[in-house]
Amino acid sequence: MAVPNHSERRYRRDLQDLCDLSRSPMLSFLQKLSPPAVPRPRAVAANPVQYPKLAVFASTRVWDWIKEYVQFRLGPKHAFRFYDGGDGDDGVYQLKGDAQEIRIALAADWGTGTDEAESVAQQITAYKPHYTIHLGDVYYVGDPVEVGENFLGIPSPNNQYAPVTWPSGSVGTFALNGNHEMLARGVGYFDHMLPKLGLHGSAHGQRASFFCLENEHWRIIAIDTAYNSVGTPVIEYIVKPDCTLPKPHVEWLRDIVRPRPEDTRGIVILSHHQYYSRFDVCYPKPARQLAASFTRPVLWLWGHEHRLAIYETASMPGGVTAIGRCIGHGGMPVDLPTRPKADYATEFLDNRHYPNDENLKLGYNGFAKMTLQGPELALDYVDLHGTEVFSETWRTEHGELVRTRHWEMAQT
Repeated sequence: MAVPNHSERRYRRDLQDLCDLSRSPMLSFLQKLSPPAVPRPRAVAANPVQYPKLAVFASTRVWDWIKEYVQFRLGPKHAFRFYDGGDGDDGVYQLKGDAQEIRIALAADWGTGTDEAESVAQQITAYKPHYTIHLGDVYYVGDPVEVGENFLGIPSPNNQYAPVTWPSGSVGTFALNGNHEMLARGVGYFDHMLPKLGLHGSAHGQRASFFCLENEHWRIIAIDTAYNSVGTPVIEYIVKPDCTLPKPHVEWLRDIVRPRPEDTRGIVILSHHQYYSRFDVCYPKPARQLAASFTRPVLWLWGHEHRLAIYETASMPGGVTAIGRCIGHGGMPVDLPTRPKADYATEFLDNRHYPNDENLKLGYNGFAKMTLQGPELALDYVDLHGTEVFSETWRTEHGELVRTRHWEMAQT
């Protein structure tokens, strides 16, 4: 493939090329090759291609698909990384910030390379966070080149799209694993992304795909639901992966994080996959594994579904009780509310139509601002223009989470 002239880069990816993206490994590799290598002129982009995926069946692209599938999909997945204690890094870090507050920016499914992802990044930067945390998914398949283009700001040698860069926090920058990173066996994530993340000043970057940020009032625990979200080629279509937390991960929770009944700090769980959902499948296995360590309700933020959804408190048999928040609207085309598939109640859904220059019927992209002020934790959910659409404040009383304030945007 000829190397494009990078001096001609002007535009980022179009949302239309990411609409209806399959979670199937084979189809994700197919759709990766559908967009043109050269960005469309704006007048053309405003008229979405009716059948964009058919472009992959051109003879040259079918051959490219076979080569990429064999190169990135076949073979063993990257070894799971964990904390061995050899250098004193156990994955538990003390939260640091200003004298008055600690600011944490959270976004999921952001790694798309779209203008919307860039707008979200700019809003995150304007928030001046001490920490930024991406909850997973770099598209289409999270291979090393895509990790560079859609997360690290490195131009791709295969196209003329302008890259995007995940914004850094002043103290630390972290990223969770996502199922799309694992479509390319996790190589881009573990070998190319993690070394550039972590606490600033760290010699090795982010050591593993799970970690804990804590202070005297709160524990923010990030878990890896993605490593076992993709299975063995072909077999995964028969035996569905269940996002089980790997054994070293569970042992870390038990032996290093060590939740204890007398520890009354509030617990926030971060993951890529949803525990429960009103619109999609549920992934209860990690919640059942967490139940061995956490007996009180937890505040749980996840991505994977491309929407903003504020859920009522819920649980599944054998799993922890969770106050669920879906924030998978970072950069992918956002799904507007559809007919529910399950009875999990939502308190708030952002059902506004996002006016876009591609004339697509989509919702608004955005992210969450988490602000810690002593015993209080505030969550403000904002869109890509910085408009606040839902806000809530939490504190703990005798170990129980209590919401002391909330506000939501009125919608027509």
